[in-house]
Amino acid sequence: MPKSKVGLFIPTLNAATVLPKTLAVIQQSDNWLYRKLVIDSESTDETESLAMAAGFECRTISQQEFTHGKVRHWASEILSDCDYIIMMTQDVQLTPNAIRNLIMFIEQYPNMLVAYGRQRVDMHKGSIFEYKARLFNYPAHNLVKTKADIPELGVMTAFSSDAFSIYSQPKLREIGNFPDDINFAEDNYMAATGILKGFEVGYCADAEVKHTHHYTLLGEYQRYISIGKFHRQNPWIQKSFGRNESAGIKSVFSEYGFLIKKGYWYLIPYSTARFGAKFLGYKRGQY
Repeated sequence: MPKSKVGLFIPTLNAATVLPKTLAVIQQSDNWLYRKLVIDSESTDETESLAMAAGFECRTISQQEFTHGKVRHWASEILSDCDYIIMMTQDVQLTPNAIRNLIMFIEQYPNMLVAYGRQRVDMHKGSIFEYKARLFNYPAHNLVKTKADIPELGVMTAFSSDAFSIYSQPKLREIGNFPDDINFAEDNYMAATGILKGFEVGYCADAEVKHTHHYTLLGEYQRYISIGKFHRQNPWIQKSFGRNESAGIKSVFSEYGFLIKKGYWYLIPYSTARFGAKFLGYKRGQY
């Protein structure tokens, strides 16, 4: 059992087709949770009724008002009596012990702002490229990252993911909580802020979820426009942690090596096209 009061939060929008499996696993972990909250963006399906049937408190935010920062800021305020708050997205598939392991991990570190879990790809829905990207970003061993790791890890020091993460509520408030106006990469923003304030960012490889997107070339291009725009609006992150392009170059050569090793060398042209779409999108977002 946790030593602390833990809240769990999911922002939702028309999630009725993906929620049932996730809610079933969450209910198996109810003895680890003090409160459960959904903030829904005016769904037109059964999202809210499914969540309430699973014991969630439900609130509504208009789609016009929604930002990724604002909805998480609001969730933190609603769950103000909790010591920790788990952030999830509606499309994450939890493994049975993921919630327990993530809670037990962060409770070991009194100076940790946030810890995030390991993400894997459902290969029935995803691609070999997404599988490799998850291996690159989510290794098999735990990490505790601090400001001292910036020379070695660069921008990856501030890598985190609110697809499945847990925040210390007191530390979240100490750094000002989520900004209402941030609508992309709020997890990166908060992790970077926490690192520079002297807090730790953790990664728990034993808290595993499946999270699959299977982006097309156009999808990658559009996503990286958002990433480029985020870094244009927050230049202090790259100034403090190093250029984002450096991590991108490492990712390119890592993926090429992986494809050759696994016998997928014939996919290298498409891999190159994917990186080209990301690069062009990123550069467009910066201007």
